[in-house]
Amino acid sequence: MKIKVKKNDNVIVLSGRDRGKQGKVTQVFPKLGLLVVEGINLRFKHLKTRQRGRTGSRVQYAAPLPIAKVSVICPHCGKPTRVKIQIGSDGQKIRLCRKCSQSM
Repeated sequence: MKIKVKKNDNVIVLSGRDRGKQGKVTQVFPKLGLLVVEGINLRFKHLKTRQRGRTGSRVQYAAPLPIAKVSVICPHCGKPTRVKIQIGSDGQKIRLCRKCSQSM
């Protein structure tokens, strides 16, 4: 699976309970096809009391979601778009917006 979404990209969620929300990618798991978006898909982890005199707690964290459920937002035109990869003259790969053809 070729991953075209990178860390620090701004994305919009296409489906699910958080549909329409935007956020910044904090982690990408290419082999699993998952990514973590800050402030999206929030879950609670319930921690048990481990030491005497301490209480249990609830920790909120952003759970991973499938890459297919998000779309990258172009920094130039501001629209959700697919990413096009083109080989430059120096042999470097360049990520381009499919809508405005600007580099991402």
